[in-house]
Amino acid sequence: MDVKKIIKIFYIGYTVYMIMVIGTTNLTFLMIFPSIALMWINYFVFSIGYNIKKTKRLSESAHKYSNNWLLNRKRFSLLLIAVFSILFSIAVVYYYTGQTPIDVFTNLANNISVYYVYQNYFRAQERYLFSITKIPFVLMLFYLKFILFYSYVSFLVMKENITLFEKFYLLIIALSYIYIGVARGTSFEFFELLTLVIYVMFSRYRYKKQALISTKAVIISLILGSLGVYIFIGGINARGVQFDPSILRPEVNYNPNRWLPTLFPLLATIVFRMYDYFGFGFFYVSKYVSDVWFSSLGNFVSGILPLGYQAYSGDSIRDIMGNLIYIGVRWHPDFALLVNNVGYLGLLWICFLMGFFSKYFCIIEGKSPIVELTNYIILLQMISLPVGNFLFTSSASKLIVMFLSLYWFWRLFINRGIIL
Repeated sequence: MDVKKIIKIFYIGYTVYMIMVIGTTNLTFLMIFPSIALMWINYFVFSIGYNIKKTKRLSESAHKYSNNWLLNRKRFSLLLIAVFSILFSIAVVYYYTGQTPIDVFTNLANNISVYYVYQNYFRAQERYLFSITKIPFVLMLFYLKFILFYSYVSFLVMKENITLFEKFYLLIIALSYIYIGVARGTSFEFFELLTLVIYVMFSRYRYKKQALISTKAVIISLILGSLGVYIFIGGINARGVQFDPSILRPEVNYNPNRWLPTLFPLLATIVFRMYDYFGFGFFYVSKYVSDVWFSSLGNFVSGILPLGYQAYSGDSIRDIMGNLIYIGVRWHPDFALLVNNVGYLGLLWICFLMGFFSKYFCIIEGKSPIVELTNYIILLQMISLPVGNFLFTSSASKLIVMFLSLYWFWRLFINRGIIL
């Protein structure tokens, strides 16, 4: 399954989720329709870019990957990579949270919120500020994330069968990365791993002859998704945040009389508790469209052009929406941030280019880990457009994007013989 179809699956999931949000809250379909429509327009433009370049079957045009640097590592080398992942994970957690592994598990055992420990230490030590001493730990995070992503696409997409030791290696580097989320009391690391596993599972079928995804892959995806929701809700509960439908919130509130709470009260509770992370972006974009973009001719033109709102009114979309709706600690969706910087036409152009290069890289390099890693990063950006900031929320992710950009520039214009 190619990345275009995987994005489509995520967008179908978003659409179904928002229908459930509408059936749980005071929102109506007309209030949310603009953001859903724009999401599918982005996908349509991405598909145009993806389909504009025709190619042979990938299995026929794929490069041999027998010289891949990671797949040919001996056990000792893989073990060394895994050991560095463990050490870097421990060092990063201590730098950002002040906790050792013993502290983390002691706090968890004593029901002490590691999230608040992390937040208090992060602010007290001013870890949010750039400093020279911070650079090594940012590079360690880059190492952890890059090795995780690259290893999973290398072994689980490139190889048909992996050994028991290779499975052990993948488990160790995954646990090293998840440990960061556990120590910080956040579930974003697990979300990244979940989307990575879903991506590699679906991508394996791109190089096989069967036209449909196996039932096994679908079942595993559903199980992993359910596990992800369980961990997500558990992380929120660990912070002391309890669900209270009687509390009136700004703009969007739980409505026990809607169809989902009436028929499936537990499901409705889960849907509403996930709203701030996966539903708020749709409300944000719809409010932007109805109350800002389409409110006047000047605002409409400003939304099309790069930095249009700054030139027209002196305020960014972030400032305008901050005065219009309550945002708090929630993310501004990437859709709004990109429209603010490059305009709506620029956003559509970016979607087109992501689709075009996703296919083009497959054509010039075929079956290779760097192509799969690039497509996974493109997937993260496409699924973050409607809801949040999945890709550029950390310095490590930005470094991966920079690395891939430099690699493809070098690959296309300087040395076409290099393959990772």
